[in-house]
Amino acid sequence: MSIVPAEGTAVPAEGTAGDMQLRDQLSNLQGLLMLSMVMTESESEAKILHLAATTVSSLSRCRMVGVYLGEDGWQADVTHVSSEGVRADIEAQLCALGPSGGAVTIPDQAWGWALTLRSLQEHTGYCVVSAAEVPSRATQFLLRVLAQQTGVALANTRLHARERATAKKLRSANAALAEAVGALEHTTRIHDRLTRVAVAGEGQEGIARAVHELTGYPVAVEDRYGNLRAWAGPNRPDPYPRDPRNRRDQMLRRALRAGRPVREGGRLMAIASPGADVLGVLALVDPAGTAGDQEQIALEHGATVLSMELAQRTASLALQHSLLPHGLTGGSALEVASCYLPAGAPLGVGGDWFDIIPLSGARVALAVGDVVGHGINAAATMGLLRTAVRTLADLDFPPDELLAHLDDLVVSLVEEEGDGEEAEAAEAMGARCLYAVYDPVTQRCTMARAGHLPPALVRPDGTVTVPDVPAGPPLGLGTLPYESAEIELPEDTLIALYTDGLLGSCSQDIDAEISRLGEALARPGTTLDAVCGGAVRAMLTSPPSDDVVLLLARTHVLGRDQVASWDLAADPAVVASARNLVSAQLTAWGLDDLGFTTELIVSELVTNAIRYGMEPIRLRLIRQDVLICEVSDGNSTSPHLRHARTTDEGGRGLFLVAQFTRRWGTRYTTTGKIIWAEQNLPSARSTPG
Repeated sequence: MSIVPAEGTAVPAEGTAGDMQLRDQLSNLQGLLMLSMVMTESESEAKILHLAATTVSSLSRCRMVGVYLGEDGWQADVTHVSSEGVRADIEAQLCALGPSGGAVTIPDQAWGWALTLRSLQEHTGYCVVSAAEVPSRATQFLLRVLAQQTGVALANTRLHARERATAKKLRSANAALAEAVGALEHTTRIHDRLTRVAVAGEGQEGIARAVHELTGYPVAVEDRYGNLRAWAGPNRPDPYPRDPRNRRDQMLRRALRAGRPVREGGRLMAIASPGADVLGVLALVDPAGTAGDQEQIALEHGATVLSMELAQRTASLALQHSLLPHGLTGGSALEVASCYLPAGAPLGVGGDWFDIIPLSGARVALAVGDVVGHGINAAATMGLLRTAVRTLADLDFPPDELLAHLDDLVVSLVEEEGDGEEAEAAEAMGARCLYAVYDPVTQRCTMARAGHLPPALVRPDGTVTVPDVPAGPPLGLGTLPYESAEIELPEDTLIALYTDGLLGSCSQDIDAEISRLGEALARPGTTLDAVCGGAVRAMLTSPPSDDVVLLLARTHVLGRDQVASWDLAADPAVVASARNLVSAQLTAWGLDDLGFTTELIVSELVTNAIRYGMEPIRLRLIRQDVLICEVSDGNSTSPHLRHARTTDEGGRGLFLVAQFTRRWGTRYTTTGKIIWAEQNLPSARSTPG
């Protein structure tokens, strides 16, 4: 069925002008939509502006005058105004228009318009177009749409650029932060590792080992003169090379001025210098020069710990040297020699000590001992124990009683100090000591030991023996009593007291090492010092890991021409006889100058023994470097020095004895006591000082 139009009705023709215009506009809008997508995806402002300029000419007979973007001004690639004056005039018109845009006057053009470029938030600039005649409203609409798309695309591009820049900065900041955190972690690891070395007291070997583990490079510890003290890592040179003295001094001065590690001959070297003095050098062996900042940080930290280690060792050595005896002498009873070597790396100086103490009655005490630990605390504790032994020896305690009193002292120190790790009492606990007293008159030596190694004796015929001295517990335990052993020694017997550092490591057979020491001591030497040095060299094949003490004493005997003794009855009448006996003996010895004072001393001491003591009473004179007068009796009650008043009839005897003698005192025996007094011989007394 078909529909026929009514007669007289007009039928419209296909493709009228209006339809064509509408189709063109829709086509242009579709093109602008595609252009918007291209612009939005673009990351280049220049490309966006180029697309906009090209599109303006393709939409109509308009042309792009230029693009003006605020602070960035005219965009040269799409601006076609050559005259600076025209540009300035257009800029003035744009300023007057404001962000809405509008008509502008363009020379030689009938129409000009400033299209606003803006994003959703702000106005960014203008796109200025012109035409020879006023374009249609549809064309103007398309131009406004194009300007809007261009503004949004430019805003997106700038936003993306800012985001990319921010992201780049964040990545850079994160990378720098990660690097800083990594460096901090590495520095912390270096600090922690070397702190453990310092706290554990691993010494120079431990420092070299730690820096080698942290860097992977071989590490050497040298003294200021270039001698190798410790090495960690492969390919240790043997022999170790040393720079000439001048070159070494120049390097040290350069490193001190720089205040940081310096490179010298294939090595990176840091100075261990807590002050102006160079104590040592820590060297990183790096012939290829590949060590970086991290290795340098480890080296600097290691040098700091090495400075502390060497400074403490220097202070410990100085303290220990000041506390050890100087100018030892055994008088006429003993010829003495000693050798002390401080511990080398890694442990540092220890607390070994020795002493020779003159006693009353021409006797001499020998003492040797060691304390637990190393460093300043050990040295200070050593000084404390040595002073205590001297004080107790001055009271004339026998060896076993002296060690018992010393043990009580250590126990009291521990109780007073508590559990402090740094306390000297902690070092004193477990200390060991050997104390011996030699009497040149009786040729008997009494010994006792507190956990210490036994002495070695070399008889005149070369026979080496180790006396059976009961081994008491170390000091500070307060468990078992100490026992002494008394040994008769022929003249020229060599007594050797030593510490365990002389015998090497604890893993070695102690009996075999003592036997080896005896063989070394039995070798003849020109002097006792030569025997001492030879024995130490024979026993030590490398620097000692612990302190070494060797104390040698060769015994002498006081002959009959140096000792005179008499048994006295408990009768006041014998006092005169005692004075006569003493006078005759002094004449025989050529000591008449001491006759008056000696007779006075004998009178007072014998009278006291008769009046306050009991039999047996004995008088003895000993002549060596001093004149000794002794009166013994069977009573253990000791007299006391009194300061008598002017009205007192008595009480001045011991006061006079004290005034006329060099020193005097009392010592107790198993059968009573001995009151003794010493006088300088005339030659010694006449010597100044």
